[in-house]
Amino acid sequence: MKKLFLILLLVLQIPTIFGNNQDEDPSSKKIIGTWYNNANRSARWVFTPDGKVYNYVNDSFKVMYRYSISHSCQNNSDDNIEYLTLMDKDGDEFCFKINAINQNKNGILSLVNMSNMEKLLFVNNTNIKATM
Repeated sequence: MKKLFLILLLVLQIPTIFGNNQDEDPSSKKIIGTWYNNANRSARWVFTPDGKVYNYVNDSFKVMYRYSISHSCQNNSDDNIEYLTLMDKDGDEFCFKINAINQNKNGILSLVNMSNMEKLLFVNNTNIKATM
């Protein structure tokens, strides 16, 4: 009876142990690092673990934003979509729909600017050739 109980307990633990994809990092971790604008490689966004993103153009610092990733941004909300919200020092928010962040380690960050529906493409390596 004890063996049956232990086997049952083990079987019940398998979904808990293997059900979650432990290898898949959340978007908040995958976005950290330097991302070069695909259309203009001299422009880059540097995401840090403390929730800040620094914008540079031609190695010159331009602006710093606070960022967050969630399922809502301004008037947009969807449990199946992740949004990147950037907030400047004045409290103005900029909303981007996240299409993909380094999916299959391809080095591409794909966003949609929700204010004008413009697609934005970034790469984490200037040698990557990305197309929309």
